[in-house]
Amino acid sequence: MQFCTSRQFAHSCGHRVARSLAILGATLFVLGSSPVQSRAGDISAQPADNLNVSSPTTSLLPQSQAAENGWLSGLHVSGYASQTFGMWQNPTALKDYTPSRNNLATSRSLLQIDENYRLNEDNTFFMREWFVYEPPYSFNSANNTAYGAATPFHSSFGSKMNGYYNNYQVRDAWWENKTGPLTTFVGNQIVVWGQSLAFRVGDVVNPADTCWAFGFANLEQSRNAQWMIHPILNLPEFGPMTSNFLELIVEPGFSPNWWPEQENDPYDKYREKITAGRVQPCFPAASHGPSARFDVHYTNIPHFQPGTGPISAFGAAGILANPLGHEAWGCANFPFPNAPGWNPVPVGRRITCNLGLSKHQGNYSPIGDGTLLDVGYWHVPGMQPQNWSEGLRFHTLLGSTELTALYYNDAVSGGTPWSARWTPGTNLWNYSFYEVNNAGVTADRPLPVPASIAEYFPAVGRAEMIYSNHNSLPDMRWYDFRGTAYTDVVKWMGAVDLDQAYAPWLTSTGNLSANVEVEDTIQMDLNKLETIGNAVDAQPPKNDVSILFNMGTSWWWNDFAPTFTMIYQPKGRNMAMFPSVVLNPPWTKKYFLQLQAIEVMGGDNLNGLGLFKGQSLLTAQFQYNFNVL
Repeated sequence: MQFCTSRQFAHSCGHRVARSLAILGATLFVLGSSPVQSRAGDISAQPADNLNVSSPTTSLLPQSQAAENGWLSGLHVSGYASQTFGMWQNPTALKDYTPSRNNLATSRSLLQIDENYRLNEDNTFFMREWFVYEPPYSFNSANNTAYGAATPFHSSFGSKMNGYYNNYQVRDAWWENKTGPLTTFVGNQIVVWGQSLAFRVGDVVNPADTCWAFGFANLEQSRNAQWMIHPILNLPEFGPMTSNFLELIVEPGFSPNWWPEQENDPYDKYREKITAGRVQPCFPAASHGPSARFDVHYTNIPHFQPGTGPISAFGAAGILANPLGHEAWGCANFPFPNAPGWNPVPVGRRITCNLGLSKHQGNYSPIGDGTLLDVGYWHVPGMQPQNWSEGLRFHTLLGSTELTALYYNDAVSGGTPWSARWTPGTNLWNYSFYEVNNAGVTADRPLPVPASIAEYFPAVGRAEMIYSNHNSLPDMRWYDFRGTAYTDVVKWMGAVDLDQAYAPWLTSTGNLSANVEVEDTIQMDLNKLETIGNAVDAQPPKNDVSILFNMGTSWWWNDFAPTFTMIYQPKGRNMAMFPSVVLNPPWTKKYFLQLQAIEVMGGDNLNGLGLFKGQSLLTAQFQYNFNVL
C-alpha cells in the first residue's frame, strides 16, 4: 500500500509549474488547436505583417460596415458558435490522475458574440461575450470520494466541479478614443507584447486561464482580459527610426469575476471577487488533490534530495511530497512519522507543533479548516496604488528591422502565487502573489537572402528576450522553514518564419507556411533542493529548452487545410504533436470542421511536457461563423 499525502493535502502542484513551465501548462497545448484566431479583442499595437500560425480559413468572416444611416449605422455584430468533442486515446493511461475509464475528454459548447460600434471616426467601442457549457465529466466525478478522504468530517467540493468549466461573461469591453497622435483604450483588454507564436516570453501582461489551454483553446482564448488604461502615443520620426510609438498600460487591480471558475472555486481561494480576475484560476488544473482534468503527474518515487522520503503511516510505507515536507520534518508530533533515515532535520531541532489550528476560511478538504494543510484564502493583492501593475513599451522601425523595448511591473507575479509557505510550528500555510519586474526587447526582420530565393521562400527572423527578477520556487532545504527560494529568470526565443511561400511542387491552389521557434528558460539562481512545484519534487532544469516546428498548407483554395505542429524538449526527450486538418465546404466559408490529434510523449513524466503524459486525445470541432449586422 502506498500512502501519498500529496494526493490528500497538496492541491497545488501546478502553482509553481505555471512559473517554471511558463509555456507548458498554459500555452504549449494551444498550438494546433482551435481554428478560430479572431484578433478583434487584441488591441495592442501590432505590425502590419504580424504572423499567425492559423491558416486563412480559420478566421472569422470579414467585418463590414452596416449600410443603413442613423445611429445604428456604425454597429456591427458578428461571432461564431462551436462544438468541440474530445476522446481520450487510452483511458487506462490516466491511472495516475483518476480511476475513471470513461473515454470522454471534453465536450465544449461555445458561443462568442462580438459587437463593434463606431460612433465616429475618433470613437469606437468593442465588446465580446462568451457563453460556454460543459457537461459533468467522469474524470472529475470519479474522484469525488477522494476529496474528503483525508478528513471525512469536512465537506467535499466534488459537486462544484460539475459546473466549474461553464462560463457566461462579458470577456472584453473597451472604448477607443483617437485625439491627434494619441489613441487611448479604456476597459477590459488583452495586450500582447511578445513575438512568439507559441511561448509566453514577452507576453507578460495578461495571466493565463489554463482551464482553457489544453488542446482545444488558442492563445487568445487562454488569456484573461484585464481592466486597464492603455494609451498609445505616436511619435515623430527620428533620423532612420520610423513608425515610432510609445505604449503605456496602467492596471488599477479592479478585475471582478462572477463566473463559476471563481464563484464556485473548489478551494474558495478568492475572498474578494472584485480582484479575483487578476490571477489564474487553474494551476494548471482546477484541482490537484485529487486531480481534475488536465492535471500534472505526482511524485511517486522516493527521493531524499529533493523530497521528503518514505514515511510510516498505519504500518505502511508511503511517500510524502512537498509542500508538507517542512511540517512533516520539523514537527516531532506530526501524525505520520518519517521512516528512519529519511528526516534531514536533526533531532534536537524538531519541535512540538500546534497542528489543530484553523483559519476558519473554508471547510473543503483536503486543505480546509483544521487539516494538516490549512491554507485559507489566497492573498490576491487589492486595489491600493502600491498594488497596481504598470507597463511601458517603445516601438520603432529601423530600416527593415522592427524593434521594441518593454518594461512591466507585475504586482501579481504573472497570476501564479509563490510556493506554499509554512507558518513554522503550526499546520497553517498560505499562498500569496508577489511583485515581479520584467524588462525585455523584441526584434524581427526579413532574412537577408538572395532575391531569387526570397521570391519563393520569403523568410522572416524573430527574436525576443525577457528578464524577470525574484521569482519564487519551492525550497526543500530543511533549515529554510518558509519553504521558498528566489531566482531571477531569463527567457529568450529565436525563430524563423516562412510565410505564404509559393510551392507549386506541393499545391497549385494554396501556399506553404512554416515556423521554427527555439525557446529557453534559464533559472539564474538554482540549487539542487529547489523543485518544480508543490507535490512535484523534481528539480527544474537550469536551461529548459523547447523547440517548436509548425507547417501548414492548403488545397482546393483552402477547402482542405492540413497543419502539423510539434514541440520537442531535449530534457527527458519529451514531445507533443498536434496534427490537424480543417475541412471547408467549397460553397461557403461560414462553417468548417477541424479534426485533430494531440499526442503527448516523453521519457520524464516529472518535467515539461512529460507532466501531461497519458493525456493524449482526439478532437473534432465544428464551427459556424455569423454576421448579424
